[in-house]
Amino acid sequence: MRLTFPALLSFGIIGLCLASSEQQVRWCAISENELKKCNEFKEALKTTNSPSLACIKKTSHMDCVKAISDNEADAVTIDGGFIYEAGLVPYNLKPIVAEDYGTEAKPLTQYFGVAVVKKGTDFEFKDLKGKKSCHTGLGRSAGWIIPVGTLYALGLLQWEGPPEPIEDDNLKTEAEKENYELLCPDNTRRPIDQYENCHLARIAAHAVVARSVNGKEDLIWDLLSIAQEHFGKGKSEKFNLFASQHGKDLLFKDSANRLLRVPPKMDYELYLGYKFIQAIKPMKGHALDKIHPLGDKKVKWCTVNDDEKKKCDEWSVFSNGVIECEVGENSEDCIVKIMKGEADAMSTDGGYVYIAGKCGLVPVLAENYTPKNGKSHGEDCVNKLAEGYYAVAVVRSGTDLSWNSLKGKKSCHTAVDRTAGWNIPMGLIYNQTGSCAFDKYFSESCAPGADRTSNLCSLCIGNPDSPVLDKCVSNTKETYYGYNGAFRCLVENKGDVAFVKHSTVWDNVNGNNTESWAKNLKSDDFKLLCLSGGQSDVNQYEICHLAKAPNHAVISRQEKASLVRWVLLGQQSQFGTYGTDKDIFNILPKTGNLLFKDNTECLAKIPDGSTYESFLGKEYVTAVGSLKKCSTSSVLPICEFHKF
Repeated sequence: MRLTFPALLSFGIIGLCLASSEQQVRWCAISENELKKCNEFKEALKTTNSPSLACIKKTSHMDCVKAISDNEADAVTIDGGFIYEAGLVPYNLKPIVAEDYGTEAKPLTQYFGVAVVKKGTDFEFKDLKGKKSCHTGLGRSAGWIIPVGTLYALGLLQWEGPPEPIEDDNLKTEAEKENYELLCPDNTRRPIDQYENCHLARIAAHAVVARSVNGKEDLIWDLLSIAQEHFGKGKSEKFNLFASQHGKDLLFKDSANRLLRVPPKMDYELYLGYKFIQAIKPMKGHALDKIHPLGDKKVKWCTVNDDEKKKCDEWSVFSNGVIECEVGENSEDCIVKIMKGEADAMSTDGGYVYIAGKCGLVPVLAENYTPKNGKSHGEDCVNKLAEGYYAVAVVRSGTDLSWNSLKGKKSCHTAVDRTAGWNIPMGLIYNQTGSCAFDKYFSESCAPGADRTSNLCSLCIGNPDSPVLDKCVSNTKETYYGYNGAFRCLVENKGDVAFVKHSTVWDNVNGNNTESWAKNLKSDDFKLLCLSGGQSDVNQYEICHLAKAPNHAVISRQEKASLVRWVLLGQQSQFGTYGTDKDIFNILPKTGNLLFKDNTECLAKIPDGSTYESFLGKEYVTAVGSLKKCSTSSVLPICEFHKF
């Protein structure tokens, strides 16, 4: 019994130590001078209500990365090359705070790596072999990793190790700039100030990295946000977070003006960007995904459910492997996979085209639907301009509902962030109310992709095999997902109004859908709500609709777009509506909106150089932009962080 009290006391001390370490950030320094600044930082923080800081010394950035991975330290600031290595197995670190070199009004968390040449020379990017080159320094991002890695990725260079680099000077005057121009990877040239459209890669700012699991992200941010509030540039004479008497660029770069928190779902690949990853892989001896458009004629298509994957696998067989298949959890997951190079393309709704555009992806082809007069476009469909469709609000006949009396009613939506089912109706409601509390506007809803615990998911039912796990998911595992799903939600008396496209009613009535829930439906059973306050028959959508919406589009990375277009047009000429082998296999059948919408007659060409803005149209982009503050998208904050 004599040992009881000392034993309890020891356990109490251990508990206090563990609790204390959990509230402490252990910063990793790589030199004596950094350690000196870190200790001064530690003392300065004692005058604030910040979490406590401890300083750990290692001999290199990679030693710090290993220490953090092994839970011997918690944080260190490193550049893009080290961020790449830190993100790999076995370290699995992630960027959590970025240095900002811009202003509060105009943040700058990345810069562009470019190739500068003298005007009057006549060579292109592909002709660089045998030329003389100038570099900022061996191993540096803009001057070495990006140009050498890009040359390798484009198949223009066999990596044999580094030559001696030559230091470069910045162009000091506007007059000097007139003597130079940029060399673009597409073998064109542009003026010096057009670097946003002519660069080798975007290079992300230095960032603080931490463990992906139990990494103390919130604690580190609390410490750093308090630190920059008290010791940021011009804040204190006692201590400066972004400068030191002990040397240059200690703990943080001296050129940093502030620190910004990285969105929580932004991993090292999304932070660094696809082009940077492609450039650095060969420099680190890692396998490379070639980005040369002629180097790999395959297109990896991203599917969002098991049925789409089965359809895609069938397509892959008939295409002799030209089409490969990848599975994402939902459309946003597919956007991320395309950004990372894990997939190449998908066809998606205008709302996701908007998000994809913000992420640097581009529209490649448009789904072209059979015109409203019912006459097909014919074999020249591919060259006919896609007209768009109408977003409508559908109610059951016999109700006295109007657009202005929907508050407190029950609603059915295709999915959150989709055009006809969410962006357009909720954008109109937001413009009326100025509130993002859509779960308060409707009493109950099914809006797949919303918070499962909110009223926006209360009408969703999942599917018979998984009514709980798949309830309100943003894919076809939710019975009420998509156009037909939202309409079914109305048909089965769950909702009072369904937000769909103008053709949805017609796709499911008068014998057009033989499923049990739809086989007895008539067009007269439903009405459209008009913004003017009245109702109209479902064939009056041209004068009674919420807005005109852009067609669905195929999206891809910019550097892959031309190949995706070429492959898909080739596949369409063989397996499309007017294809030579359409009777053997058809990529555009009516099979429950799998891969493409059921009423897609063909994939149509869009003007070369189209951006998401030019494809969607100014009015739609403005409408979605105004709704952005209400967005629940996990991808949009990632893509807007670097201002792609």
